[in-house]
Amino acid sequence: MQRMWLAVVVSMLLGAATASTQGVRYGVGGGLLVPIFDYNDLDKAGWIVGADVTYWLPSAPIGIRAEGSYSRTRQKPGACCLTDHTTQIAGGMADVVYAFGKTVNQIRPYLLAGVGFYNLRLSAPGFASSSDTRIGFAGGAGVAYRVGTGGTRVFLESKVTSMTLNGVNFASIPIRVGLRFGAK
Repeated sequence: MQRMWLAVVVSMLLGAATASTQGVRYGVGGGLLVPIFDYNDLDKAGWIVGADVTYWLPSAPIGIRAEGSYSRTRQKPGACCLTDHTTQIAGGMADVVYAFGKTVNQIRPYLLAGVGFYNLRLSAPGFASSSDTRIGFAGGAGVAYRVGTGGTRVFLESKVTSMTLNGVNFASIPIRVGLRFGAK
């Protein structure tokens, strides 16, 4: 499963590199994953990494983004159920992005919302790992800061993601920092 996600991310980045002059931006980033709601009762904060490709519509502040991510959290001390468990979530999402301001602005805030598929794997010592794939939803905001005179931007982004599995809401707030390259 992890090899499949790696192949998807590499394909997205290679495709974006060849289309960078056509309103396409690609990015990579990582950061902190903060579990909330039911997920917060089970696990403490962990980490997340991801890559994305955004196609910007001509003459519009709207983009369509494909993104892939992988995160990992560990059991909170005193949480119920499996002892010393690890939760891994790999996913892909399609987002609609709305950017404020003009492409030439030094700072450009944006909003995003999307839907996708997430595979959740729960593993603990002495137990067989369990894995299940579900539909997830997300919405949030970010800001991109142009670096230098080219199209490179540093971004800071956060959103709320939610997926339900066996009645448990695995909602989280990923806070990512990274770089985006390309046009627009």
